[in-house]
Amino acid sequence: MIATDLADDLQIKWKNIRQAMQQMDADGCLLSVDVNLYYTTGRIFSGYFYLPAEGNPWFFVKRPNGLSGENVIYVRKPEQMADIFREREIPLPRKLLLEADELTYNDYLRLKAVFNPEETGNATSLMRTVRRVKTPWEIVQFRISARQHALTYSEVPACYRPGMTDLDFQYEIEKRMRQNGSLGLFRAFGANMDIFMGSLLAGDNAECPSPFDFALGGEGINSSCPLGANGTALTDGTAIMVDIGR
Repeated sequence: MIATDLADDLQIKWKNIRQAMQQMDADGCLLSVDVNLYYTTGRIFSGYFYLPAEGNPWFFVKRPNGLSGENVIYVRKPEQMADIFREREIPLPRKLLLEADELTYNDYLRLKAVFNPEETGNATSLMRTVRRVKTPWEIVQFRISARQHALTYSEVPACYRPGMTDLDFQYEIEKRMRQNGSLGLFRAFGANMDIFMGSLLAGDNAECPSPFDFALGGEGINSSCPLGANGTALTDGTAIMVDIGR
């Protein structure tokens, strides 16, 4: 379940989460959102990560098959978690932290009912605070990403050909991003933060305001995602802004 090269990094993260839990007087923290699962386990899976204030963490997995390791247990539904705790005489949390800002209302109520704690708290705010301070492994990853970003941006001028539209230009840059290591997947926290690989704004399109909660605008190519390039033809003297990430 836990990759060997991430073991030390995850120990640091679990320690930091526990310290934050102590400040909230919490006995357990249950996570199920992808970004938090990756942060605490080094992988994305369908299921739950449970970190008690004391003792080893638990990994409750629904999918994929084939994961194994200490305290890795396969479940079909969350209600099985409490049953497993009772069978193994593991104390249920008195105060449980759940991802209140990210779970649906029904999921929140369901997980709360599973453990039936005396009190619940917000794991989302805790995780956002803990994740602000980067571990040594994370800093290395940032440096690797920065080098690949710099490499790709050095190739941007070579992506241009006369007669292109802003969309044509962006497609070529996105291709370079993928070739230089981008997964093509971007995550943004917030309900009004739709985003793809980034934006390329040219000419008057750069003045088109965005309905989303970030500064960049652009008309986009469809009303379902009014953001970024809109097919503007690139001519001599056209101002272009490239903000594309990997």
